[in-house]
Parts: sequence; C-alpha cells; structure tokens
Amino acid sequence: MSVQLTAEQKNILNLLSAKSIYTIPPYQRPYSWGEDECEALFVDLENAYDHYRHLEPNDKKDYCYFLGNIILSTSNRDEYEVIDGQQRLTTLTILLKVLLGYDKENDDLKTTIWLFDPRSKEQLKQRLLLQTLMSTAKEDLEKILNPDYNEDEKPKSDNPFYKNIYLLKQKVEEFSKHYIVPDFIDFLLEYVVFLPIYVQGHTSAQAREQALKIFETVNNRGKPLDDSDIFKSTLYYKANRNKKEDEFINDWNDFEEKCINMGESNDSKLKLRVFRIYSYICRGENGIKSVEKGLREFYEKDDISPFKTKKDYKENLDDLNKILESIEIFENICEQDGSELAKWFQLIDLYSNMYPKDTTIIYLYKNYKLINKNSEDPMLINFAKNLVKSIYSKGATATIKFDMYALMVDIMYNKDITPKIYKDNLSFDSSSNFGAIYKGFSLLGSYLNKEQKSVFPYQFIKAKDLMKIADSQHNCIGNTIPSNLTFRKISLNKEDIKFLDLKDMLKENKNKLKIDDWINTLKTRYKEFFEVNE
Repeated sequence: MSVQLTAEQKNILNLLSAKSIYTIPPYQRPYSWGEDECEALFVDLENAYDHYRHLEPNDKKDYCYFLGNIILSTSNRDEYEVIDGQQRLTTLTILLKVLLGYDKENDDLKTTIWLFDPRSKEQLKQRLLLQTLMSTAKEDLEKILNPDYNEDEKPKSDNPFYKNIYLLKQKVEEFSKHYIVPDFIDFLLEYVVFLPIYVQGHTSAQAREQALKIFETVNNRGKPLDDSDIFKSTLYYKANRNKKEDEFINDWNDFEEKCINMGESNDSKLKLRVFRIYSYICRGENGIKSVEKGLREFYEKDDISPFKTKKDYKENLDDLNKILESIEIFENICEQDGSELAKWFQLIDLYSNMYPKDTTIIYLYKNYKLINKNSEDPMLINFAKNLVKSIYSKGATATIKFDMYALMVDIMYNKDITPKIYKDNLSFDSSSNFGAIYKGFSLLGSYLNKEQKSVFPYQFIKAKDLMKIADSQHNCIGNTIPSNLTFRKISLNKEDIKFLDLKDMLKENKNKLKIDDWINTLKTRYKEFFEVNE
C-alpha cells in the first residue's frame, strides 16, 4: 500500500473519541509549554466562547474556532503518532481533565481523556500516551490525569505537568465566577476544531517519514525536529524490538548529558556533528570517497547505515560515545598551553571548514587505544603536522572535502596517511592574500618559530598597531600577529607575552620596527615548511 494522506476538520469530541489513541513518539522533544503558552491558549478559548455566546442562534450553527493543524502518522487504524501538535494536545488534555471537575457526569468529556469498555464502562487507558525520552513524563501525565488527583495542589517543582494543571485550575476557577462552566465545555467539545492531517503508510516508518516531510513543509510555529531527533527514534525502536526500551532511555539520556556538559551552546548541533562523523566512519570503512548524501537519507536508506548493519542499539551508542569522546580529546588538546601537539590541532581548528577537523577526530577514533590523551604522541603529531601542510597548501576551499574523504578511507584501512602537499598553489610575497584562513597562516607563522610552543588562549592584533605602517588588508601576509594579550595590555606588561616573535619585536625600539623584515621572516618560514622551491 502506498502512503495515503487525508485531512478532515474535526471538533474536539470527534477527534478524541471512538478507539483513537494518540502517542507522542520518543523522538519528540519533551513537553515544554509554560505559563505564557497555557494562559494564551485559555484566553483564546475564553474569547472565542464569549464571542459565540453573543451570536444569533442561526449563526451559532455554522460557527467554529480553529485551533490549528495537527499531523498524525499511522499504519494501524486508530493508533496515531503525533508528528506535530503534541504541545497543544497535551495542554488541551490537561484542561479537559480540569473541566471534568466541574461537570463530573459528562460522559462525552470523560471519553476525550480516557477510553472505556463499551459494555462495562470500565476505564481502560488514557487517550494520549507519552513515549518521549523524559524519564518521568509518562508517569507525570498519568498522575495528573488520575481521577483522584487534586488540581488545587500547588506544585513544588518546575515540572510543566504539575505547574500547568495548577495554573489551568486557577484560570477555570476564575472563569467560573462569570460563566457557566458546563456550557463552556459543550462549546469546547462541539465548536473548537482541529484540522488533523492523517498520513497512512504500509509501515510505521513509511508513514512517519512522509508525515515528517509534511511537517517540515507546513510548520511555521514550533521548532522543527532536527535529524538527531529522528535518529534517536530509530535507535529507540531498535531497542524496543529487543525489549530494551528502559535501558535505551537511560543510555540515550547519558549521551545527551555528555553533549550538554561539553559546553556547546547548542547540544543538538553537537549531536548532529557526531552523527555526521559517524557517517564518515562508515563511508571510510566501505572505501567510499564520493560526495556524501544527506544525513537522513544515509541513515534511513543506505545499505551501509550502521542502523542497518548493527543489530543492537548498544553498538551504535558505543560508537557515538566514542566519537563524542574523540571530539572532547581534540578540544582539550587545542586548549593546552605549552604543547607541541596543540599547535597543529589549533591550526586544524582554524581552517575555513570542518572537514580537516572531522578527519582528525576520525583518526583519534580509529587510534583510540593507542593515543594517550595527555601525552605528546609522536605518531599523532606527525599526522596533524602533515595535515596542516596539506590543507594550508591548498588554501581555503570547499573542495578539500574530497581529499578528506580519501584520507578518511586511508585512516580506516590503516594505509599510509601522509597527505599530499599542493606546492603549485603556494605563493608568498607581500601581496599574498590568505583569504578565509589568514588567521591560520598568521598563527602558523609564529608556530614555525622552532622555540615556540602552543599558546592558549590566543587572539590576533594588527601589525599596524605595532609598526609605523599604513593600514592595509588584514588578510595579507604579516598584517596580523597572534598574541595572548590585547594591544592595550601589551603596553602595560610585556613580560606576560607568550608569543616569542611578538616579544622579540617589542624589545626593539618601536620606531625601528619594519614590516618588510617581519614579512621576509614569515616568507622564509613558510617556504621551508611547505618545501617551496623558487
């Protein structure tokens, strides 16, 4: 059966009725609506109800208040994954539970929250189920939807479920002083509508993929899911097949916590980077040097996807954690002061794109057991130094990725990994423009001083501020100088300068400093490093 798509406007009672079950899948972000969103929803509903009350009887028949689209995927009739709309559906369910306290015999209202046995009228299960990887979310929702839960209980934490049901109870209580609540409930169930978009496929994965594409097209409100959320769900379902859901949730939460603790401003961005490097490793293991595919296409469809080639999710998460630790090793080495290896890692980090850095991380991953995190490993220094020669000799270019793809294959096959030097591209004169990697060339020039060790943190100052020269392009040879101090602090305490070239410059009388002498020094160093013959 091909994927089928249908959309039909439904009021709340029709949507949340019959045997329909709505599941918030594990790749969705946790429930996160706060006071502002809940209050805005309630105020909108209150205003819509007040408007409805003042309509003429004939006009009321055609009235409806539109609460938005929701996107649902299914391969099994009456069981739906909520692709878009989880925040509204969850908050609405919480509101319906609060309203039940004011209309306890309303069977229609009860069926929007729970499913009942049609004969015994026994309460079977919740209509809205949570599978998001927030450790207590499922239990928290179950607790507040329990008929015995007291909505007047002031929450003792920032848990959104307890905070929001308390807030909505206060709102309804205030509302009840001015309006008849059962009448409002009737309005809510009959005249408030959604436009559910149903995507049905032969398999859950097929329906989910198509529904996600639709979500990305029509969503203009919430934050779209990124690929790492989708990959998380794939691993979850892999664990589910082996009855290891709880184990996976703990393992995934540990992985996410590591991403957060690494100090990235965006842990989702870091997770995606880990998955990107994982795809490079798989490509390298299979000797693939061609242009890479989109991440989702690779992981979901490619035959060499590790989601397909490895049966247990633990194998995948072990690999991901190993990549994450390799990234951490790289970052930690970059921040070492007085290290030979850190010099080359800093230069790789300063390159104009991520391909050389990712290649280095793959090298760390492959040689994980051989590399001592705290040592000046000669093998690693040699690799990093040769990589710097290779990428800087070619200049700032996106085509470096093809050289890195080939190098990734060599790394995974333990081949000779001495990168190629592009001598034909090299030119060093006073007008040499280093483009996007001018800072890298500036740092390289200082690090080619044989006595110079790594400096961290570092920054860059303009040569014109030290020497009596006219202002010129900052990305030309010699016009930018690395320093561990700002220009103002240099004038206050020259003894704290860690870059030897800068220290030597400032020993001279400032009026005698010549930019030509500095450029000639750099030219000599660059030519020796890249073995350029004139």
